[in-house]
Formats: sequence, structure tokens, C-alpha cells
Amino acid sequence: MSVPPDDPRTKASRIAETLRTEIESGQPGPGRKLQSLRELADRFQVHPVTVTKGIQELINEGLITSVPNRGYFVRDEASNDSGAAPRAASDVHDEIKALTSELQRLAARVAKLEERADHPGSA
Repeated sequence: MSVPPDDPRTKASRIAETLRTEIESGQPGPGRKLQSLRELADRFQVHPVTVTKGIQELINEGLITSVPNRGYFVRDEASNDSGAAPRAASDVHDEIKALTSELQRLAARVAKLEERADHPGSA
């Protein structure tokens, strides 16, 4: 993988971009299996963990799916179980941040209620 030295992206992101481009051009096509992690690691001259991180980006985007003990496959739009468009990883991240914030707010409220329960008469 040749990358300009000023490219700020991680190796995993560059691998994901290369695979994304290939998938979008139809190679491999919908339902087709990707190369193994070892083959991709050899191809990109990186550790398999780096490939796994790149693959995870594509899973998060809904472009590929993992089939345990079989490998990674290009998703077929017809196989999208929910019928909804795949959500971008940034959308999921934003939703997690919002949920985390709400949980912290609720935890603070529960702590106040517990404190009042422990000290009745001091409101």
C-alpha cells in the first residue's frame, strides 16, 4: 500500500478506504467473501490486527458482515435485516455520547433521591 507521507489517516483507515473503493466498484460483489485476514495483512504489509480494525470500520458502515468461522462477506442490500439504511459510524458514536450523557444525568438524579431517602426530613 503506497500512501503519501503527509496522509494523516491511520493504516486501518487507509485499508478500509481501499477495500471500500473495491467493494463500491463491484470487486468483490455483493455476497462475496473477502480475502482472509492473513491474506489482507500480507497484501497491505501490516499486522492482522490492523486489518481487523479496518474491517471493523466497514462493518460499522454496513458494507460488510462477519460470519463466524467463515470470514467476512460483502453485504447484499437485500440482506439488510432491518430494511433501514446502514448508519454511519459517526452517527452511532454521537448516539452513544448522547446516551452516556443521559445516563450520567439520571445517575446524578438517583444519587440525590437516595441521599434524601437516607436522610428523611432534610429536604
